[in-house]
Amino acid sequence: MKPNSIYQSVIEILDLYSFEVKIEIILKRWAVKNRFAGSSDRRKIRDLIFDILRQKKSCEYAGGGSSGRNLLIGYLKLNNVDLKGALDGSPHGPGKLTSIERDFNVDLSDSDFIYKLDIPGWLVPIIKRSTGDDFSEIAKILRTRSVTQLRVNLKKISREKAIVLLLKDKILAELNLLCSSALDILGGAPNIMRSSAYINGFVELQDAGSQLMSQLITTNNNDKILDLCAGAGGKSLAIACNTNVLAHFYAADVNYERMKDIQTRSKRAGVKIRLLDDVSLTAPYDKIIIDAPCSGSGSWRRDPEGKWLLDKDKLSNYMKTQRKLILQGIGLLRDGGHIVYITCSILDIENEKLINDLMISSKSFKIINKKSLIPSLDSDGFFGAVLKKI
Repeated sequence: MKPNSIYQSVIEILDLYSFEVKIEIILKRWAVKNRFAGSSDRRKIRDLIFDILRQKKSCEYAGGGSSGRNLLIGYLKLNNVDLKGALDGSPHGPGKLTSIERDFNVDLSDSDFIYKLDIPGWLVPIIKRSTGDDFSEIAKILRTRSVTQLRVNLKKISREKAIVLLLKDKILAELNLLCSSALDILGGAPNIMRSSAYINGFVELQDAGSQLMSQLITTNNNDKILDLCAGAGGKSLAIACNTNVLAHFYAADVNYERMKDIQTRSKRAGVKIRLLDDVSLTAPYDKIIIDAPCSGSGSWRRDPEGKWLLDKDKLSNYMKTQRKLILQGIGLLRDGGHIVYITCSILDIENEKLINDLMISSKSFKIINKKSLIPSLDSDGFFGAVLKKI
């Protein structure tokens, strides 16, 4: 597909999209009806759609509206693409630029103002308070794409050997400087899940920050470790693949179906994780991982829809769940045991403030370690804290 045809496809998809239906579903429906679009074209369209969703409000501002065409025009303006060339009326492309569109101009010189547009207005004060002097840089970087990152299974292979192995499948990787198990993918990302390195359990897709938070936990021989909000098991797999001691890993989730991939993933990785539907039967535990449901504000680059769907009620419910999970975890620990509480949030009210307030009211634990990451070129934004039962 020519660039102008891709632009027209983007307009059509954005016009079909509403937040009531996930964009991935809209993209799949579009692909079924437009089978002429090859995999490379679909990736270009998807990347452009997600770029626009990350920058939705600034695209509306620059483009003069919220239609698919307005959003595309705004995006092209913000990225200094020639509008006349992009909207020239060529076959299968967007219609020609109208005089109204050509004459519509707004001030795009204040970059901080533009960046701030792409954070929901009601969250701006909370994020400013939470991030301080980093706010402008965070607002800027949340408008960009995240790097695809891999976790190397250090039980099986070194990072250096994994890079060589990935290259055989035309995947270009380099060491991530933030985390000792992470690789950044520079090219060939679509090949990852078909690569021998992935199939044989040498690598898994996982953000470097997520990996780093998993390393907050210290594993001892015969530890019983529970992943309380396991989902697909990313955190427990990261811990199990980064230790040579004999520990016993358990996984649970309020929605058991979410764990359906853990057995396949753990078998591929060469580790054992037991799935539980009743966590009390194998209590008490030495360590508990709580990868808590949260706003996802640290990972909005990967899920821009989440940013625009979040509201005050949802955030309040997340915080209630977070407090409930910590107290549940404390009840399942042995005396002196540890919880590793993790969020992919940059909001203090989900992170340190929430833990401090709960620690004061419950008097059942103390904080012995913590780590915060802001969204950067190296990782998404995360918070992690180690809590000791007292």
